[in-house]
Amino acid sequence: MEKILLVDDVATNLKCVSKSLKDKYQFITAKSGEEALMLMKKEKPDLILLDICMPNMDGYEVLKRIKADVDGANIPVVFLTAESNLESEMKGRELGAADFIRKPFMPSALFESIQAVLEQNR
Repeated sequence: MEKILLVDDVATNLKCVSKSLKDKYQFITAKSGEEALMLMKKEKPDLILLDICMPNMDGYEVLKRIKADVDGANIPVVFLTAESNLESEMKGRELGAADFIRKPFMPSALFESIQAVLEQNR
């Protein structure tokens, strides 16, 4: 079972995502960018689902640090965010995000995106 690091500062969002796909993936959760970077090194996830709007370190900065890290450079990152403007998506993709899913999400669409990204990175 693939391991996914889910990063969001809102506990409800963490529960919603992990509950909706609990039968398909093993989830590790982080409530901050700092915690995510630490867990990335320790847990070695197959994929990271990352929110953009977080205090202290936003998702863009987390993504930059992941891609600059030897342990994280090859881990695909999918933004899962309430950001809805095209500029946010373009910035995320320029920084190396593999996909961009908007909240609220349909569990089937999220699953399909995760599967597609995992397949591309095998």
